[in-house]
Amino acid sequence: MKNWTMILAGLGMLSAMQLAHTESAGKTEDARGRYEGVAGSANAVWVVDTHTGAVRKCTQEFADQTPVCSGYSK
Repeated sequence: MKNWTMILAGLGMLSAMQLAHTESAGKTEDARGRYEGVAGSANAVWVVDTHTGAVRKCTQEFADQTPVCSGYSK
């Protein structure tokens, strides 16, 4: 009888831990941020606006220069 009690208690704790560590899909999506960078080449990055889906390309020819970015698509 003691074994069944321990097994049920263990399953109850595992179930409670699983519920405590899960998040809704909306929370994990918001943690990503509005803008996401995707490497295009050694000197180019695509910047994606995750709210609108618009993209722009930023390139940097030399390390001492600031990047030059195109306008957003759409």
